[in-house]
Amino acid sequence: MVYYKEDSSRASIIEQVKSAYDWAQEEFTKAGKRYEEALKIKLNFYEVVLALGQQQFEQVKLSWYYADGTESDLEL
Repeated sequence: MVYYKEDSSRASIIEQVKSAYDWAQEEFTKAGKRYEEALKIKLNFYEVVLALGQQQFEQVKLSWYYADGTESDLEL
């Protein structure tokens, strides 16, 4: 969550959001790698498959909200 003062400039708010987004993306990436490592240890560990799917869903959702909020170009 990003907290900012009412009188903060748009540029300042965008920088805070970008910083929080980058941090969250890094944490999602770390979690994804850990889940994939767990699958290498035990291939039939269905809880890991579910967690990996949920992690990927949340990461995409975060990216979508970030792109929408910053009015990024969503073309591939």
